[in-house]
Amino acid sequence: MYVWFPLLVALGAALLIGIPTVLIPNTFFRRMTPTSPQDYVIWGISVAFIGPVMALATLYPARQTTGSANRPGAGSGRALAGTLLSFFSVGCPICNKLVVLLLGIGGAMTFFNPLRPFLGIASIILLGVTLYLRVRVLRRGCPVTFNSNTQ
Repeated sequence: MYVWFPLLVALGAALLIGIPTVLIPNTFFRRMTPTSPQDYVIWGISVAFIGPVMALATLYPARQTTGSANRPGAGSGRALAGTLLSFFSVGCPICNKLVVLLLGIGGAMTFFNPLRPFLGIASIILLGVTLYLRVRVLRRGCPVTFNSNTQ
């Protein structure tokens, strides 16, 4: 299960990102601007990171400590931000309702479209850092000190 679960999560992420952005051709969604090779590269690398990050978060959830009582899922913000940045970076700029609402169609093509590769790089960095930190905690663990004077 430990080997297959990250692959299943990555496959689910690939479908959840690839179908609405029409990187996987389908009849449900239509893309108004053509895809580029960078979209597929960013999508593939992001999905390769999303699978292990989410699988580690599910299989080995972060333990609560006294100092982090108001932070239930440490690192989950980075994972969510990386996933959303990946979605925005591979998506069609004028198909994204939020971008068109904020910038208009001209602004989406003029300002947002050139930023998409940088969003993809930021996504990959966030997901990579999150994966590194989760693996580091699993490998080293949290040191537990025992006080011999406690009764």
